[in-house]
Amino acid sequence: MKITGIICEYNPFHNGHVYQIGQCKNDKDDFCIAVMSGDWIQRGGPAIIDKYERAKMALKGGVDLVIELPTAYATGSASDFAFGGISLLDSLGCVDELCFGAESPRDDSFDKVVDFMNEFGEMLAVETAEYMREGNSYPKARELALSNHFNKHIVQGLCKPNNILALEYNLAIRKLKSNIVPKAILRKGSEYADSELNMVSYSSATAIRNSIMSGYEFMIKNDNGYRNDDMFVGASTYMAITGETLRSAMSEPLSPIKNHVPATTYEILLNALGKSYPLVYSNFSRELGYKLILEVGKGFEDYLDVTRELSDKICKNISYFKTVDQFCDLLKTKEITYARISRCMTHILLDIKKDTFPEGKRAGYARILGFRKDSEKLLKIIKDHSSIPIISKLADAPRMLDDKDLKMLGKDIQAAHMYDFVSACKYQKDLKNEFTQAMIIV
Repeated sequence: MKITGIICEYNPFHNGHVYQIGQCKNDKDDFCIAVMSGDWIQRGGPAIIDKYERAKMALKGGVDLVIELPTAYATGSASDFAFGGISLLDSLGCVDELCFGAESPRDDSFDKVVDFMNEFGEMLAVETAEYMREGNSYPKARELALSNHFNKHIVQGLCKPNNILALEYNLAIRKLKSNIVPKAILRKGSEYADSELNMVSYSSATAIRNSIMSGYEFMIKNDNGYRNDDMFVGASTYMAITGETLRSAMSEPLSPIKNHVPATTYEILLNALGKSYPLVYSNFSRELGYKLILEVGKGFEDYLDVTRELSDKICKNISYFKTVDQFCDLLKTKEITYARISRCMTHILLDIKKDTFPEGKRAGYARILGFRKDSEKLLKIIKDHSSIPIISKLADAPRMLDDKDLKMLGKDIQAAHMYDFVSACKYQKDLKNEFTQAMIIV
């Protein structure tokens, strides 16, 4: 029997994820644990659909247990995201392997870079800071710093999105002196950031989300009445909306993604479309704008990842705020990427401050979002070996957690309620309550 961990967002769950899980579970007695972001994601902003629906997709797609990655880690830098996930899996005391996607095969050069970053991290940080002072963004500055010590082409390959996380996972395993064995799975199909569906069945989550938004926009437009010359756009698919095509598109507005996600995921996405999702960051513009206006007088430097320079820039430009996306675009510079600013906006919106998230703090609890009925053996193993509390009922948390972990869990709850409040208002549905929300069991 082997227990494998995956750190993920599943935004949404797709065929590439099914392939990865298949590479993890080679025997009928093997188990797969997903440590999944909640309602907010690492690049900043909300997931397209809520964490319970995504947990259901994962469980129906082969994952045995879904644990929520605390929001402070889930919305952090690649380093924080990786450290939070690895520390949680390590603390369960029974995980044998970490399985992660990569754009290129793991080789000796990968291990040499990890060894170097682990041993000379402080020196690398100094060099990175120097390149940032020259006007480079953090990702570019670190790439340049690594290029001082390794072949430029090797470094460029390792600086692709999945490979960056792969490096951070391996670094976290070494920092924690964990016995978890890292296992890289070569990414199939589209690149991470590809925006259009490909011709086969392995498209990126970005492309799938874009297609979902096209389907949703078509559905909304259809509700308001269509002209004969209107067009339905689904990623790279363009169809004139007439006669039979219109009837087909109305019944299945997500048809372009049908071959790119498992049938169970497609059913969940189709049934919930326009009822509880999609959500995008611009849906939270009023909430964030109000928070910025309330606190502009004292600045935003107390929030996680917000520097004094960025805080000053937010304060200086607050009168130009219109939407989240527009404001992030306004604030971005050559030195500060859109994604970095988006993460900072998320921390401000969700009230995640630097004192919520002490540097180097391991995840202190494992909150279960859902599990498979046939995985009771796995739950018993975790209960017997875990060094951190396993939370299945939020009401039990106060007696299980210390003050710091209870504060971090409080941010998870607050983040979920913010997400569901906006969803409830947009789709005119009842508001969920994290304290009464049942675990997903399939």
